[in-house]
Amino acid sequence: MPRWKALSDELDPQVREFAGQLRKLVDRGGLSIAAVADRTGYSRTSWERYLSGRLLAPIGAIVALAEVTGTNQVHLTTMWELAERAWSRSEMRQDRTVEPFRVSQARAALPLAAPQQSPRAGRPSGGRTRPAVLLAAAVGALLVLAGAVLLAAAGR
Repeated sequence: MPRWKALSDELDPQVREFAGQLRKLVDRGGLSIAAVADRTGYSRTSWERYLSGRLLAPIGAIVALAEVTGTNQVHLTTMWELAERAWSRSEMRQDRTVEPFRVSQARAALPLAAPQQSPRAGRPSGGRTRPAVLLAAAVGALLVLAGAVLLAAAGR
């Protein structure tokens, strides 16, 4: 039975290559995922996601893995940067295709949802409460600023 499950064909080629390189580093070091987790300070679950390509590892995890395996950090972080760009492009493409679906789902669900009652005056939540709070915060900030100016002027 192979140690690693095959990486998804849907992964961007650069992300796929990067995850493959991470797997090779772990294999060359003779490390289990638990050992990688212990030595890098990132959880076993996180490393399972990073090594499967389901999640791009943060740069800190990559630097820690380089230290643990004695790998050149510059080489590994350069590969990470390329994978990160590819990951970002992939997320942007997915967001564009999923966004209209999410919006249509949300619109379809609106008439079915009953308005939630806020604890004050039986108003539906999301009514005028938020703008009122923002206005009150802005007025408060202006009062503090005016007080600071008056104190500074009085101290001259």
